[in-house]
Amino acid sequence: MWGDLNEARQSAINGQWSIRCDNLEARIKSLTQVVGPTPWDEIQIPLLELGIYQRHAELCIDVPEVQPDMERVAKLRADLERQAAAARR
Repeated sequence: MWGDLNEARQSAINGQWSIRCDNLEARIKSLTQVVGPTPWDEIQIPLLELGIYQRHAELCIDVPEVQPDMERVAKLRADLERQAAAARR
């Protein structure tokens, strides 16, 4: 579902948010309450960088143990950008 949300954001006007995103967020909330939160290291980097994943707390779900290590996220982003730059050469 998180991957679907990331794709929905990318295809939304200006890459921000859409009704489809709202629907996916509601489904994620419902499923998270049943099966628990998805570990942060399985979430797409843009959803972490923008704080979308961290909004679990706003969804009334207690997930303090799944807060992302933003230093690690930044390192992953830098590694991906280096790989992309190398591939363009």
